[in-house]
Amino acid sequence: MKPETARTAATLTLFALCAWLLHRLLVPVAWAALLAVSTWPVHERLRRRVDSHRSALVSAGLLTLATVVVIVLPMVYLVLQAVREAPAAARLWAHSQESGLPAPDWIGALPWVGPWLLAQWNTSIADPGALAELARSLGASLGFDTGRTLLADAGHGAMSVFFCVLVLFFLYLQGDALSEQIERMLLRQFGTSGTDTLRTGVVAVRGTVNGLVLVGLGVGVLMGGAYAIARIPHPAFWGLCTALLGMVPFGAMLVVLGCTLYLFTLGASTAALVLGLFGAFLIFTADHFVRPAFIAGSSRLPVVLALLGVFGGLETLGVIGIFLGPTLMAVLATVWRALSGPRATH
Repeated sequence: MKPETARTAATLTLFALCAWLLHRLLVPVAWAALLAVSTWPVHERLRRRVDSHRSALVSAGLLTLATVVVIVLPMVYLVLQAVREAPAAARLWAHSQESGLPAPDWIGALPWVGPWLLAQWNTSIADPGALAELARSLGASLGFDTGRTLLADAGHGAMSVFFCVLVLFFLYLQGDALSEQIERMLLRQFGTSGTDTLRTGVVAVRGTVNGLVLVGLGVGVLMGGAYAIARIPHPAFWGLCTALLGMVPFGAMLVVLGCTLYLFTLGASTAALVLGLFGAFLIFTADHFVRPAFIAGSSRLPVVLALLGVFGGLETLGVIGIFLGPTLMAVLATVWRALSGPRATH
């Protein structure tokens, strides 16, 4: 065996072993890499503003702290909302024990599914003590193993968030050196086409994050205002749900439809119609024009490939696939252009 072949085989084996060792942490590491690449321009601007030899450390700490706040703040908001609603829930529980829990009028007024939901409600929790019996039966059906699995999943999720934040901090801190090493390796192995493909991937990641996150947040803010005008209870909460689901194409429409149905059941048909039309127009515009322009524009990725990357990534890899899918499609498009283009003549 030639020395070059043996060296390549040993290197690939080493990479495979490391991937196997870290396979349970690959998703948080991938999230950290996506966040670092997409926010790197902000990191560079912060470093230039901080007049210190430790500017990289200061910027890395600030951006990592901002990431933690963005992750934790919605959770804190949800906990505060739950605490605020706890007295009402306690009164509802006591009332269900004493007098039962009659179905609200709006349930039966729901189109198509209203009568079925009303029948299920009356059968399950309308009688006195029926809600407590239902809760006990659900708790018994879950069992000890299910509870242990849920606790293990929660612990794994917390560990994933911790390692994502930790890796993100060190990527900010050592990102310049790592980027230079990756570029040298690609240049040595693949020539300038390798570095060009790397730059295309970086541009695709930033465009995808901007297209999904920023557009989703924009839709959530606008719809939150619309919910407030339409007098939907807790408009900030539903705006947050719209923003989170708005990162998935057409996902925000689920929240808009739910709020529209709620207004219909209250008899506010005009408000429901206006809210539904405004939400449909906003989400259609965001998903068909604004988002593809962000994702496909700077990387010269055809819109159809950008959409295929988003939906294919979501179907195959879950939430992180929404970001990785368009990036892989952009790299594929770059390689295809290099292979199908005219051969350079000397």
